[in-house]
Amino acid sequence: MPPIRNSMFSAIGRMAYRRDKAEIKVSTQLVESAKSAPEVAVGKLNSSPAGLSSEEAVRRLKECGPNTVVQESHLGWLKLLWHSIRNPLVILLTVLALVSHFSGDDRAAIVMMLMVVLGVALKFFQEFRADKAAEKLKAMISVTSTVI
Repeated sequence: MPPIRNSMFSAIGRMAYRRDKAEIKVSTQLVESAKSAPEVAVGKLNSSPAGLSSEEAVRRLKECGPNTVVQESHLGWLKLLWHSIRNPLVILLTVLALVSHFSGDDRAAIVMMLMVVLGVALKFFQEFRADKAAEKLKAMISVTSTVI
């Protein structure tokens, strides 16, 4: 039997291939400066081929701040717990559990609240462990840049 060329599996494979390609975002100013002549690029940055004077460097440091890589803010355990609780399914189950309780069906309310507690706990601990693992990976990476 000849192979099916336009099968569903090949389409899924093509989609997965496209999705795996990393997208690199670059500022438009950087792209424009790279395409222009060096003199024009230096002029756009209000600099000179010799670099900045000490006074200009101090002024720009005061105006713009230090040239550092931005670090992601760390979510504390309380915020992680809040993100786990504010899930629409958790809210819906909690409301349904309250309605069941006030309508006299305590057994259903207990089951629903047990589902809520287990779901929130699982999500919280998974997110907490994932954040800790990401922090350890980030600690192994050093960010450097070369200025030409």
